[in-house]
Amino acid sequence: MTDSLFRPFETHLDRESAREILKSTLIGAEDGELFLERSRSEVLSFDDGRLRTSSFDASEGFGLRAVQGERVGYAHATEISEQAMRRSAGTVRLAVEAGGGPLCAAPPATNR
Repeated sequence: MTDSLFRPFETHLDRESAREILKSTLIGAEDGELFLERSRSEVLSFDDGRLRTSSFDASEGFGLRAVQGERVGYAHATEISEQAMRRSAGTVRLAVEAGGGPLCAAPPATNR
């Protein structure tokens, strides 16, 4: 594992763009947040002093949440980008506005 610092506003996302997206998403909401996360884990499994398995996992992403009364809108993505945040903001706004909306069409099947 590396000890590199997680700096999403230096590597993935412009701080001011993120702030504006969050601000416009939370208009009319009582509460809300943008949560950025990176997770890394390493597992070494030994049996009788011998290495049997090893694994490494790395993931990162964000969550965007808005609260209005008892309604909560939440969206997340594993891609930290302005485009992904804007897509998530549309979903989150549903909770702040009229409390719902039409469901989007399911993504096309990839296994044929």
